[in-house]
Amino acid sequence: MATLDNQIRWSNLPLGLDRYLFINSKQSHGNMSTQLTGNTCYFQVYLFAVLCKVGKPFISKNRNVIELLDVDLLEEATVRISLFLLTFFLEPESRICRPLTNSNFILDFHRYEQSQYYRAFVRYLEGKGIPVPKYDAQYEGVMGYFAMVKALHGYDKFTLEGATASTPNSKSLQYIQSTDGAAWKLCHGDYYKYRAANLMFGCNAGAMLGMSSFSEFNAWRKNQLLPFHASLHDKVEDLAKEWFIANDVFI
Repeated sequence: MATLDNQIRWSNLPLGLDRYLFINSKQSHGNMSTQLTGNTCYFQVYLFAVLCKVGKPFISKNRNVIELLDVDLLEEATVRISLFLLTFFLEPESRICRPLTNSNFILDFHRYEQSQYYRAFVRYLEGKGIPVPKYDAQYEGVMGYFAMVKALHGYDKFTLEGATASTPNSKSLQYIQSTDGAAWKLCHGDYYKYRAANLMFGCNAGAMLGMSSFSEFNAWRKNQLLPFHASLHDKVEDLAKEWFIANDVFI
């Protein structure tokens, strides 16, 4: 970005990279990588954050390229990320097991070879001469753990006797007007019974201060739109129809 006669002029600056580091394009090293599937924009944001946090980009003196302060550290980080994701469920060397109980793991694990990101990680490591972990071992190890422990969860005994605190009916929505505890109610496990009292509450800085991560912000914005989905849907649909008519587009 540059200023000229009190006006802003935008210009594209390439990354000062001469090799492929996963966060950039394999075909054009000066460009950022792009998401490989339609629902991985969050991972792309993560890669951009890694570029900024680890690579420490800055604009060169002649202002025609974005240089990186620590390219070697960025390369090391991207290699470690690739290895971590390929050994996420089971790390034999550190004896760490992450036996996620989502049924998709059992049903869909075999489809990993069709995953574009799996192939991208494998090619990236192979290009650097780094041994690629055997991904099938992840499934075998987790299933072996399931077979060994059998019961994955335990529950304490409980009774229906004794005094209970007076709380609102959990089956009825509670509309939030106060910033006190708003982030917890709208971003965390209580989201199913709380809604913002109005659309502008989602822009309340005092309420948003309670958020601590991007995932919480994502839950916040989705919760914020739920009460207004029907009305927003009608308005967006009407605008779309007007656009199609104005541009002689028929569907």
